[in-house]
This record gives sequence, structure tokens and C-alpha cells, in this order.
Amino acid sequence: MRGLLGRTIAVGTVVVCAGCAPRFTHDLAFQAPKGWAYSAVPGGGEGWAKGAGSNESIMARVTDSPLRRRQPGWEDITICGNHPAVLMIQRNNPGQIWEAVSTNWRAERYMAVYIRPTDTSPDTSAEAAIRSLCLRKTDES
Repeated sequence: MRGLLGRTIAVGTVVVCAGCAPRFTHDLAFQAPKGWAYSAVPGGGEGWAKGAGSNESIMARVTDSPLRRRQPGWEDITICGNHPAVLMIQRNNPGQIWEAVSTNWRAERYMAVYIRPTDTSPDTSAEAAIRSLCLRKTDES
């Protein structure tokens, strides 16, 4: 009985603390692809995995640190209607392609990264998701 009570308390503590940190998507209209599994990322981000052995994932986070110095191949894009953002594609990770979007809202930088194996065609729903870093209540355009 004591073991069951201990496990119940531990599970309850995890569930309560899962709500302690604000979610990345709280202020955003961000939409992860349907069917992808959600998980919190240590250090304050969020993640989603495609599942079924695909090795595709999305990681997202907010930070107050500025975007590092511009790299070759980065592209200025617009999201959320006409909001400026930067698209960064990195192919030099062994066996992976990292496609990331970074933008600023309210003096914070929001970033979402779609990671997939190099031999996998891009998932259009994942690419759309990383471009959905839009504020729910836009008080700046």
C-alpha cells in the first residue's frame, strides 16, 4: 500500500508541476501538426514528435537573447500576414536537416525548429507549423 501511495504522490506532483511553467504556445496561435506527440523540453521549450519511427520533430522556445550574427543562406521572410522573420536552414548536421524560423514579438524572440533526416521529404504540415509563430492578441504588427 505504501508503494502505491508513493507512486500516486509522485505522479500527482509531476502533474501539478507540469502546469508550473508557462507554455511556449500560451500567447501564440502556433499550431503543431495534428497527431504529433507533445512534450515539454528541459530548459523551457516545447517539443513535438511525429512518431511511427519517423525521427522528425519540432522544438520551440521563447528567449530574450538576440538572434546571432546572420549566416549565409538565411532568408528574410514574412509570417502572420506581414510580420518579419528569418528562415534558417542548416544541412551540415550529420544525417539531419534543421529548418528554423525566428521572429520577435514584444522584445522576445520566438523560435521554432523542424528537424528531419536528410533522406526524408519535408512534411508540409511541419513546415507550416514553424511559420505559425503569430501572437494571439497582436498589439504590434
